[in-house]
Amino acid sequence: APHGKELSEDLTIRIVALHKDGQGYKRFSNNLKLSYGTVARVIQRFFKTGSIQDRPRKGRSMKSSACSVCQVQNLASKNRCMSAASIALEVAEVEGPLVSPQTIHCTLQQVGLHWHHLRRKLLLKLAYKKSRKQFAEDNLSKSMNYWNHVLWSDETKIILFGSDGVQHV
Repeated sequence: APHGKELSEDLTIRIVALHKDGQGYKRFSNNLKLSYGTVARVIQRFFKTGSIQDRPRKGRSMKSSACSVCQVQNLASKNRCMSAASIALEVAEVEGPLVSPQTIHCTLQQVGLHWHHLRRKLLLKLAYKKSRKQFAEDNLSKSMNYWNHVLWSDETKIILFGSDGVQHV
């Protein structure tokens, strides 16, 4: 199994050309600042296959086409709260083969769209905290009759027990 990065095409061409000129592995591996084994592997692969191209990797090819990947990206960008399952159904209506939500999720990860949890609480800035404290201090001496006639329209939803469900964006 390969442990490093692939060599560029022009570098492998230079390695093969230097070998054909009759130079030894050690000499031009030092000049190119590559290890002896790397140079030997490139030359062996050239004589074995007759080309310098990297061989195709193992594994199943992608089920979705480039067009469907673009469509998935557009759907997810337009509606950030859309689930992977609903995106898969919409793509299947247009493209044809039904892909799993896991495939949609992996495709979005590769494109660079990562799903995050929504923030559950409001952002309390320092100015908001100060104004609330000032309001409490100003109205500390008010009677209960006064507070019964106050309309509280800016209440925050607080759930005491359990969760209201996690939303992804």
